Amino acid sequence: MSLIDKLQSFSVKIQPFLDKFGAYKVHLCPEVKGRLTNNGKPIDCQLISRSLNFSDGKARKDFTYTDHNGNFTFPEITIRSDQPGIPFAEIFTNQYITSSYNNHKFIIWRSTLTDIHPRHEITNKLSTLNADITDEQVCFNFKNTLHPHAPFRASSIARWETDFNIITSNYLSDLIDNVTEK
Repeated sequence: MSLIDKLQSFSVKIQPFLDKFGAYKVHLCPEVKGRLTNNGKPIDCQLISRSLNFSDGKARKDFTYTDHNGNFTFPEITIRSDQPGIPFAEIFTNQYITSSYNNHKFIIWRSTLTDIHPRHEITNKLSTLNADITDEQVCFNFKNTLHPHAPFRASSIARWETDFNIITSNYLSDLIDNVTEK
């Protein structure tokens, strides 16, 4: 057995130990609780898909179905990854929750997060993900209590009573004006 073969064999044997030692706990998505309706009427037995794409390049996909009241849930997803320990690595999670109805794809939730820890702002939104397929998909922002000048942004057909600011072309124009004036 050559030296290279011995090193490869040794590496395979100790890799499980090294994986546990260097891995970080990464929170990809809180528990999701939502409801899907069509003009206020529940859509039952509807397939809801979730895709969580961490910056490690691995997509985590799952799905569920709505019940007779249009309600659906997804469990919280946490993984272990060594990527947060890599210097200068860009860390992010793309979250997509979608459903197709009558050959139309509806984005119930889409957002990109840059934190590996749970954030209560995201948890609050995803615990009340009430969407009606007759509502237009909008981009919006909501409070980021850790970084107040950098609000979270998402896209959705869902609506919330509070902390839900739709991003309009006027909003973007005002934002550009504020930046250029300084």
